[in-house]
Amino acid sequence: MKFVGLLVLMVFASGVVRADYSEHPLAQSFIDKMVNEHGFEEGFLRDTLKQAERKESILKAISRPAEKRLNWAEYSKIFLTEKRIRFGKEFMLKYAAVLERAESEFGVPKEIITAIIGVETRYGQNKGSYRVLDALTTL
Repeated sequence: MKFVGLLVLMVFASGVVRADYSEHPLAQSFIDKMVNEHGFEEGFLRDTLKQAERKESILKAISRPAEKRLNWAEYSKIFLTEKRIRFGKEFMLKYAAVLERAESEFGVPKEIITAIIGVETRYGQNKGSYRVLDALTTL
């Protein structure tokens, strides 16, 4: 019994908790929507949600965004640089067809989509260290 208690303590201390999100109260409506509107298989979605891990580090990171510490003058210095503007232009040229299609389909200007990708990923250079599944289910 002591071993089980130690194992549970180690899992919680690591900040990784298996959290069967397939049993979450909102899971079934999400699964139904993805099956009915996008053609996903229910079993695949349920199995995927069972693999998700709740990560305390994600919750800690999201609770301390830079936006709360910086004013616009400080924040803009990070993002409005010659290098980032150049990368943004290159990104828009490289993915022009995809951005046009996204703008047409979702009604969001391609410049806004590009700017968000630039802020969040540095135009694909920073892909993060969390699995998308874990980040989305944790949040």
